[in-house]
Amino acid sequence: MLQFLIWLALSTKCVLCANILYVSLLPSPSHQIWNRVFATGLGKKGHNVTLVDLEKNKEQFANYSHIYIEGAYDVMYSKFDPWVLASYTPTQTIAGTIEISIVVCEAALESQGLQQLLNYPPNFSFDLIIFDVTLDCCFYPLIHRFNYPPTIGTSPWPLPSFLIYPFGSPLQPSYTPWYALPYTDDMTLMERFWNHIFTYGETAFRPHIKNQLEEKLMETFGEDTPPPKKLEAHISLLLSNHDLLLNYPRALAPNIISVGGLHIPKTKEIPEDLESILNGAKNGIILFSLGTNMQSDFLTNQTQRSLVNAFANLSETIIWKYESDIDNLPRNVVVRKWLRQSDILGHPNVKLFIGHAGGLGTQEAIYHGVPMVCIPFFLDQHVNAKKIVREKLGLSLDYKKITTENFLSRVRQVLDNPVYSENIKTLSRMYRDRKEFPLETAIFWAEYAIRNNGCQILNTQTRNLPPYEAFNLDIVTLFILMCIVVGLLFYKVVNLLFSKLGILKLKTN
Repeated sequence: MLQFLIWLALSTKCVLCANILYVSLLPSPSHQIWNRVFATGLGKKGHNVTLVDLEKNKEQFANYSHIYIEGAYDVMYSKFDPWVLASYTPTQTIAGTIEISIVVCEAALESQGLQQLLNYPPNFSFDLIIFDVTLDCCFYPLIHRFNYPPTIGTSPWPLPSFLIYPFGSPLQPSYTPWYALPYTDDMTLMERFWNHIFTYGETAFRPHIKNQLEEKLMETFGEDTPPPKKLEAHISLLLSNHDLLLNYPRALAPNIISVGGLHIPKTKEIPEDLESILNGAKNGIILFSLGTNMQSDFLTNQTQRSLVNAFANLSETIIWKYESDIDNLPRNVVVRKWLRQSDILGHPNVKLFIGHAGGLGTQEAIYHGVPMVCIPFFLDQHVNAKKIVREKLGLSLDYKKITTENFLSRVRQVLDNPVYSENIKTLSRMYRDRKEFPLETAIFWAEYAIRNNGCQILNTQTRNLPPYEAFNLDIVTLFILMCIVVGLLFYKVVNLLFSKLGILKLKTN
């Protein structure tokens, strides 16, 4: 009997363990953290995970392997300045993100990391492929290379229109702000006009332009490589960092699952030196971090001086993520080149978070109930900052207009007015009040895809419709034509009646 139970346990483990290939070419270190949390979560459930990304390996456990796609960051940073991206118009933002994805693809396709993956035995099989589908599709031919296993997508971004439409989800530009416009869900007439233009415009043209460019690059995989659109159709599910408390509610297709905040771990032990600082700050802690793309040491010298002068006028202790060396700081400023941000925000002595309103950091601040002062630079940061200000979770400040006085004013308003702290603590309780943690939801759906050979049953017919049918443009056009025809007939009839009446009148006279 005991031998049977041991055999059953081992057999069950073998049935549940899967070989998973996780591919993420998103060129953003902070967003890669989100993907790594998901990948390690799958590994800790017993699955064999092969993670392919742009970061050097930082995780180690028994059933985990890593393939490093080298060189992509070097090429991207040599061609793109974050300050240029911060100054882009909406149209330039579309063109710029496409250009970034192509540059990253070109470097990735020439990498030793990809060659290592292509050198797997011809009959090697994966039980599931996971792609970060946010920007790049040039590794989609791996679906073909490994004989079309179940495949799902992920995205640490909120849900831009160009991402959800290929999965069959309706667009709602009347109340869903386009990701790079500083709007809320309550827009004026002109804001709705521009929101429609960019939402539908990007959705219609971006895939066509991008797929044409990336299809040429995909020739690296061989002449028999299917086109991107066919490979994309095999991706049956999207796990998104969309968050009902940070992002605006919207109707989503069944094959798009919200797992916002997946990356937020249970608070771990903080390094001893920082722990003593956090515990010993009598007036509380302010955490200042601008993330990984627009770093604090990228700020102009004048802006940095304004910030340092403002810090000197605060009684709180400031923990500042500053990525290079800096001297002549006030005694209440502690500098680190890298911080475990979520763990620090979880410390009860942290009173304020000053950041760039990026989605991941904002989710962490909401989860831990820490009010914010936002300094947005680009993309969804402006939308997030608008939401934070509107919900009275914090205040926002234009990075181009930072002075010692206005920075201090924003900080003191948020620290001294209890409404910000009370509101975000209420939201924090709502954030934690859920049936299961988002990481558990994501793992369930990944395993569901393995068990059921994908999630095609969740797909709507919209995925197979051309844009003019999906947006009902043909129906609207037909309706307009019918109105024109009816109007012309009505005009003819009325004109004929008046003509007849005129003739009758002449006869009676």
